[in-house]
Amino acid sequence: MQYNKSGPIRGLAKSAALLATVATLASCATNPNSTKMGADGKDAARQADAMVAEKGAAAVVRVSLNGSYCLHGTVRLQEVVDGKIRSGPFTEIGQPSGIYGADAIVKKLAKTTAQMLTLNVPALIKENGVRDIRTSFRPIEPGRYAVTMITCENGNSTASMGTGNGGLFGAQGKEPTTLFGDNTITIGKGQIVDAGVIDIVQISSGGFFTSARARLAGSEAPQTFKDAIRLNVPEIYPRITYTKFTADYVLLLSALTPKPEAK
Repeated sequence: MQYNKSGPIRGLAKSAALLATVATLASCATNPNSTKMGADGKDAARQADAMVAEKGAAAVVRVSLNGSYCLHGTVRLQEVVDGKIRSGPFTEIGQPSGIYGADAIVKKLAKTTAQMLTLNVPALIKENGVRDIRTSFRPIEPGRYAVTMITCENGNSTASMGTGNGGLFGAQGKEPTTLFGDNTITIGKGQIVDAGVIDIVQISSGGFFTSARARLAGSEAPQTFKDAIRLNVPEIYPRITYTKFTADYVLLLSALTPKPEAK
């Protein structure tokens, strides 16, 4: 399956050191490898109940690229009904505010000129709402879902796979297809689901006229993520279903098989 990568976003050369400072400060704010959790992370976990009441379930997943977490990762899901991917509405889960919230901060810094050296970086981080990827749950309706698009943003570059429900130039796609690798998940009614991590694994490099090829690799949440929930939000921990995305190649092949023309 092909994936595309965009080049770096041009910016002020003088901002490099400041961007490094932002990344360092923000990473300290929500270190995913620690069992510590701030008030925002705890509050986010407790919101899962409201999401279940709203849509029937709640889910979280993180996106990585070749083993490294993305600053901003989004997984687009479309429901699978009777063995086919349903065209129409989709839902997205992931880490839309970024692993450290740094993507929003970078965008704001790019718009700053004369005030570049006088920014209150800690205040900027707080203003942009650094979210904890361990508790970034999103409301979702129960059902079986296929991944039709995945995106990984890392501040100055973007990698993506799939076209979701869109056709050429964003036109409505008639037959959405899933991606190669661990591409499906089932969400049960009333569940709070931790779907672990989806890694975009590059399996070939692209040439001048071609895109690189990659597959999806699903894994359960790291033990430190689980421990952080258990220690900081013990009332939520027993109700979380820990699982991962798994491969459904029958679904992939059926979506790619040409349909006979109607006579």
